[in-house]
Amino acid sequence: MLIITWLLVVDAKLEGPAVVTGSFPRAATDQTLLRRVNELSVLAALRGNEPRPLREVADATGLSWRSAQVVTEKLGAQGWLAETEADAGDKRMGRPARRYRFRAEVGYAVGLDVGPRQVRVIIADLAATVVSSQQVDVSPEDTADARLAIAEQVLRAALSAAGIQPDDVWAAALGTSGVVAPDGTITSVLLPGWTGLNPGTRLAAALPCPVAVVNDANLAALAERWRGFSAETMIYLLVGMRLGAGLVVGGSLHTGSGGAAGEIGMLRELGWHDAARRLAATPIDALTMSAEDSDLAAMRVFQAARDAHPAALAAVDRFAADVARGVAAMVLTVDPELVVLGGSFSHAADLLLPRLEALLAETCLHTPRLAASELGDNAVAYGALRLALDTVNQRMTSLDSATPLIPAAIRGY
Repeated sequence: MLIITWLLVVDAKLEGPAVVTGSFPRAATDQTLLRRVNELSVLAALRGNEPRPLREVADATGLSWRSAQVVTEKLGAQGWLAETEADAGDKRMGRPARRYRFRAEVGYAVGLDVGPRQVRVIIADLAATVVSSQQVDVSPEDTADARLAIAEQVLRAALSAAGIQPDDVWAAALGTSGVVAPDGTITSVLLPGWTGLNPGTRLAAALPCPVAVVNDANLAALAERWRGFSAETMIYLLVGMRLGAGLVVGGSLHTGSGGAAGEIGMLRELGWHDAARRLAATPIDALTMSAEDSDLAAMRVFQAARDAHPAALAAVDRFAADVARGVAAMVLTVDPELVVLGGSFSHAADLLLPRLEALLAETCLHTPRLAASELGDNAVAYGALRLALDTVNQRMTSLDSATPLIPAAIRGY
């Protein structure tokens, strides 16, 4: 059977051009496929751009003026496009040219960070413009049910604050600690009741779409690739009271066959499992020794090191050496161009980065550039948002006619 292969390059203005391909038997309805290609071409011409008159849409897509008109009217009826006022600077005689814009508000993507100490939600429209964000503090001792209930409350609050109905959400993703299997089940984590759970299944009950679940360090790496650094190969270090790592290889997130890529801390001889605890337990002063919050105690140790306290300096040196052993193993394996220091201890980048760089130079054949995260505590939620937007982008660049451009939830537009 003869196969027709189509290739369409769609500039989605989110993360570079998206290449859309598809192969169809000639027995398939050629006109159906052609209509799909034309629709995607028009969406690509308008998405991420200012409103454009019909003649520019036709020029950008290679369609005739009449074909462009038919497609834009159809997409407008579906809710994708809106007709705007004519350009005030257009002084030509006759009726002003109709202009069309992509309705980024036709749908939304949600990114969630459900961590040991906080729950954060970020919502963006289809142009990746953030329209709402909310966060609340939680406790590492919270039960799974309590943590998920809080996450659902924060999600609903973020939607309500932006006037968004749950049915307007097209895709969602969630980041959490632990090893996450490809189906979203958490297979190894220290949070109470979290192992064996798929938090996305619970939260999907509040949304009309599935909720993808990915390890938090991996999502933070994806976020840094998107909104922070443009390195093609990168290691993201989640450094706080727990240590983790995410990998970007060849410009794409690398999670491995079972979702466990970057879990170098499982090698207990590296010392990652208790490195932060030992740092926080350094007896600097009475406040540090009595602090119930380990993060706060660690911050006091870092500050004491800045003040040249001998015990604090020794503790920071020891902590950096613990971190460097795991990082060196990954650097020698992946040979990244960049290592990003993130997590709650990224506030101590002035102390940690020089030490890590010196230690890596002693071991690695090629020492990558080291930098502090540009996203701070938002990295995981932004990574989840990026993943959700990618899900939407796949729908908007698919030639498979069985995949509707608009989810069923808003077909009544």
